[in-house]
Order: sequence, then structure tokens, then C-alpha cells
Amino acid sequence: MPQLKVLGGGREVGRSCLQLDINGHHFLLDCGINPAAEGRASLPDLSQTSIEHLDGVFVSHAHLDHTGAIPELLRHGFDGKVYMTLPTLALLNLLWQDELSIMEREWTKDQRLWSSKEMHKILMKLAVPTTYHEVFKLNSIRVNFHNAGHILGSTMTEIINNNYRVLYSGDLGTSSNHLRYWRTEDLTNPDVLICEGTYGGKNRKSRAETEKELLSKIRAALEGGGKVLIPTFSVGKTHEILKIIKDSWNSLPNVDVYLEGMAIETLRVYEQFLIYMDDKVRRAFIFNNINPFRWDALRIFKGLTERKQLHRKEGPCIIMAPSGMLRGGWSVWHMMRMASSEKNLIALCGHMAAGTTGAGLLDGTRDFLLRDMISKDEVGVRVSCNVAHFDLSSHAMHNELCNYISKLKPELLVLVHGEESSLNALAESVQQYAGRVVIPAVGEKIDLMQPAMSQESPHNVEIPLAQSTSLILNKEASMKVRHMGREKYMRAADLRSLVRR
Repeated sequence: MPQLKVLGGGREVGRSCLQLDINGHHFLLDCGINPAAEGRASLPDLSQTSIEHLDGVFVSHAHLDHTGAIPELLRHGFDGKVYMTLPTLALLNLLWQDELSIMEREWTKDQRLWSSKEMHKILMKLAVPTTYHEVFKLNSIRVNFHNAGHILGSTMTEIINNNYRVLYSGDLGTSSNHLRYWRTEDLTNPDVLICEGTYGGKNRKSRAETEKELLSKIRAALEGGGKVLIPTFSVGKTHEILKIIKDSWNSLPNVDVYLEGMAIETLRVYEQFLIYMDDKVRRAFIFNNINPFRWDALRIFKGLTERKQLHRKEGPCIIMAPSGMLRGGWSVWHMMRMASSEKNLIALCGHMAAGTTGAGLLDGTRDFLLRDMISKDEVGVRVSCNVAHFDLSSHAMHNELCNYISKLKPELLVLVHGEESSLNALAESVQQYAGRVVIPAVGEKIDLMQPAMSQESPHNVEIPLAQSTSLILNKEASMKVRHMGREKYMRAADLRSLVRR
């Protein structure tokens, strides 16, 4: 019987890691870390599996909360393949190198999860790059990656054994200014849908309104002579914000815009894979050679001296620097030098994980002990500058998640990658579109073909078989039937409606 083990990401955001056992095969769907934790505490619960018996890992996208623990698997005997899209492989090379440098620079030796040896073995020997809709076979299992619209190369993973289909959403995207939106037309009625619920129960302002507010705050700070720090996620968020600023450049003061750290390298990867992007972006590049992310004001620091000089002198500018949650890296270095001036602005964009400096700023904390990545010193920092938050997320919001699930109509819906309250809110909104809904915690195992069991007082329905014979079943019960040539579980209420036709 197919089974799902939740090793991470159950009723939490971070360290996404699910084990799918199907037809004698054992796969991981992602294997990430918790960005707000350090050392072993950031890992999924790998004690729940026999890592040496895993057949492979399917990577939904490059973000570290979905990939940061993959090299760690090698230390436990893993020697399978790691499947992903080609853009994801290119981005992983950068993200893992950056994470390794953070571990070596800021973590003690016993906290470090993996070394360059494990990293390079995955990237150079075990990684299998593919692309969307390029079905590949693993014995009796067929796998197909579909565009998820979250970041460059992100996927929904479809796993098929005979006629039994499991779909893992990964992180679903929202409306983007450069990526294609996800589609569901060729994915309807999976036996199992494993779906993220990061923004379950939450609907954001419209993208246009959020962009307008971001640009207004940036303009006000620049016109007041202040510097603007935008802590960015190197993959995805950097490119969204670059395009927002570029597209509205005529309405902003003419200042230098500095791109920092690994965001420079990921920009080059994005430029190599414009074919994966929205049709308007591709056409503008093909016919008019328009780069969606670069313009004359964009600058790259030449060295540490130039960075220090920028902060010694007065005058407005924009600095975009990772990490996006102020977890470490250049964004923290710049924050330490900008925080004291009331003219400056720190513009936080998107989700801030609990325990990060970004989350502290959102909670109203203004006194921090921060580590200078260059000097290694810990410095007390008092934040007097303006702090603003803009929910410019690359995740689907509640209404989009509901729309996605309602179109797919899975037999079993497993909700992961969200706080418990968010997942419960999403489940309540979509329960009519699935035969069974499960919200597992880390450590739980789910038999994927187990029929639904109602825990409420019975509400029966009558299903006619002949003029004189009927079945009377619990309204919410599910039973195995053959319908349209396929065997599947159906709720009694749905089965009655078919008989009436």
C-alpha cells in the first residue's frame, strides 16, 4: 500500500521533507532545512527513514527550506539519484555554495551539516537535470515535472504507478511579473494531492496595490535623502523586485541601485533561462533585446572599500542584499550601518520565519546583537530607521490555493508546509473538493489508500441499486468503486449523485 512519511514540513514552514513509498520504491519529495535554526536542529527528522534504501529525491525547487539537507543524506549512506529541472540545478550550485560559506564562517564545526565534498558529489554525479513535461521512468514508476510558477525552474511533481497518481505541489506560485502561472488542466483527479498551505486562510492585497505601496515608501525615503535596504531572497524575490523598480524607474529619484552578494550570480542564471519565463518577457527579449532585470542605474560593488565609503557619505541609494530574512550575509552587514539613521528605510518583503532578525523587526524588536560577517564581531545594534513590510510573496494565497484544489479534486488531500492554523483554515474551505483531507504532523505516517472515516454523528444517504434494493451508507463514508474505467474511492454522497444520472 502506498505510504507517506512526514519527515519535515508537517504543520510547520521549513525543512520540507516527505517520504513516498510506492510499489516497493522509496523516494523523498524535497529535503530541506529550517532557515531559522542552526546545526542539527535545522534538519528534518531523518531518523524516521532508512536513508541507504532510498531510490531517489525529487526536488520541487532550489530554496534551502526544500533542498538544504540533501547533501547531508550522503553522510547516512544515500547513493541514489536527485531529480530536478535544469534551472534548479544551476541555482542549487549557487545556493549551496552560499550556505556552505555561511556554515564555515558563522557555525562551529560540529554544527556544520555537510562539506564541499558532499555538495559536489550531489551536483556533479547524482543530480539528474530534466525539464517540464519530459516524462522519465524509474522501473514501474513514471515521473513528470510541471511548472509551479513559484521561482525559476520550480515544479509540481506527478508520480504515476499504473493508473495510481500522486501529485506533489511543491511551493505554488502566485501572479508574477516574469514567471508563467501554473496550470491544472492535465492534472485533474489525482488519487493523492500533497499540497502546500503556507498562506492558507490568508489573502493579501492585490499585487498592484502592494507594488504601489513599496514604490511609495522607497520614493519617500530617497527624496528625504535616505538609503533604502531591501533584504532579498537571492532566488526569486530579487528578480521580482528588480523588475518592479525597473518598470517604474521614471517615477523614482535617479539614484544608484546596488545588487549585492549571491543575488548577482542568481541574476546571471535567470538571464540564461529566459525561455522558462512569461511569454511577454520572452518576446521582449527575442524581438527587442530587452533584459527584464537590468538598466543603467544597476550597480555592483567593486569591493569592501566601496561599500564602506557608501555608508560614510550622505546621499540616497537603494541596496538589495541577501539574505531576505536578515538571517545573515550582506543584508545584515548593511543593516548594521544603516539602522541608526531615521532617514533610512529597511523594506522587508515576504515571509519572515520565526527566530530571524526580519521576524524580530516585524514583531517590534529594535535592539539586536548582530554578527559582522567581515570582522566576526558581535555588535549591539539599535534600529532607529524606518521599517516597513510588504507582503510581496511568491506563494499562492488562500483564494489561489482553493482554486487549485477545487480544479484538481483529489481523492486524498494532504496539506503540508504551513502553520497548523493556516492548514486548518485551508482544509475547511476545500473539504468538499476532496474525498479525504489529512493534516499530518512531523513523524506521522499516512496510508494513502485508506478510506475516509467520519468522526461526526452519522448522516446517512440511500443509494438505489434496483427498484426494491438500496444501500444505506454514512454520507461522508468512502468506498472503492469502478467509475469511467478506473478504480477509485468515492464518497457516498458523490456516488449517489452518479446513480441519479
